[in-house]
Amino acid sequence: MNFLQLCQRVFQEGGISGSITSVTNQTGEAQRVVNWVNAAYQQILNDQSMNWNFQHSVSTIQLTPGIGTYSFTDLGIPDGAQWDINSMRVAKSSTLADETMLAPMRFPEFRDFWLFSANRLVQSRPLNCTVNNQTELQLGPIPDQAYYLNFEWLLQLSSLVANTDVPAIPARFQLVIVWRALREYGLFEAAPEVVARAERNYKEVMLQLELDQSYEVVVAGALC
Repeated sequence: MNFLQLCQRVFQEGGISGSITSVTNQTGEAQRVVNWVNAAYQQILNDQSMNWNFQHSVSTIQLTPGIGTYSFTDLGIPDGAQWDINSMRVAKSSTLADETMLAPMRFPEFRDFWLFSANRLVQSRPLNCTVNNQTELQLGPIPDQAYYLNFEWLLQLSSLVANTDVPAIPARFQLVIVWRALREYGLFEAAPEVVARAERNYKEVMLQLELDQSYEVVVAGALC
């Protein structure tokens, strides 16, 4: 469903009088529905700390010798939100046939090792990676040649604006937006039966979305 269709579905499920034919230039109840749908979408995106599977993308770029710090803009990724430092690997070959994993480090640990004394100047094949306080990727040691970096990153998804804008949530789960928006309508209208129905359906679809699209968490086995 696109943005307009989501709003129309809220009208339908809520038994709201009238109709909506555009998400722009609205007033009153229609504008509230538009706002509720957009807010519901953004809230769902943030529910997993922006770590849904559908927000993950993969890139391979070539590093610049002598440069160890990169922003998303530096790498030609204008819609990057966060780095997945557990996915980083480097290679000399463009085929990645010789790739090796980078060991992630927390920034304080990285700072106290790779940004300390003579280690600041070391140039070689990168071994570690981190994200600094400016959300920049830092590599240690600094690459001494144009290695290829393969990595996953999280998309910064925009709000819904136009009638035909489509949410990034997979189509089979998009009703989760409708039910969350409808809950707000029920609260606004002080309609407990609408709130109860919306909440019940929202939880059901949200559980399905989480099971299908939550980023995989691997639990370690027993120590003994």
